[in-house]
Amino acid sequence: MQTSEKPPILVRRAALEDSYKVLELWKGSANWLHSKGIRQWDPAYFTLERVYECFHDGSELYVGEMKEEIVGTLLVGWSDPFIWEELDNEDSGYIHRFAVSRDYLGLGIGTALLEWAENYIWNAGKNLVRLDCMADNERLNQYYQDHGFTFQGVKVWENGWKSSLYEKI
Repeated sequence: MQTSEKPPILVRRAALEDSYKVLELWKGSANWLHSKGIRQWDPAYFTLERVYECFHDGSELYVGEMKEEIVGTLLVGWSDPFIWEELDNEDSGYIHRFAVSRDYLGLGIGTALLEWAENYIWNAGKNLVRLDCMADNERLNQYYQDHGFTFQGVKVWENGWKSSLYEKI
């Protein structure tokens, strides 16, 4: 659904009844990435149980709605030692599982969600907004740079997978 009209995006805390739609967004993004040869997200990793975990593990799961339909999602966390290791700090907020419905491309949904998350994190008294993505995903790396995020380095995983680390002050 591509139109020149850009309806406002409402961002709200996800409710348990949103779980199936969140899962659909995560799996849809993972399948799309795989169709492009990008192995950033494994579709099999995303299950309803993974969504339910977000309601109990200290994460803050949010959805973006447009005309009362969920069109995007992201997680906000307040610590990420698993990825950021010794760089993890209390002055940062972390964005994860950022996904936008493939049915609504070109409407600025991703930008709206990122801007919302940045403001939310800064309003919580943090000075850094952090996120990561697969280092080999050139398009996504450029997207984050185009949105003002600064490259901070690469984390290399035991399996050879590499994550680009980004932050915004």
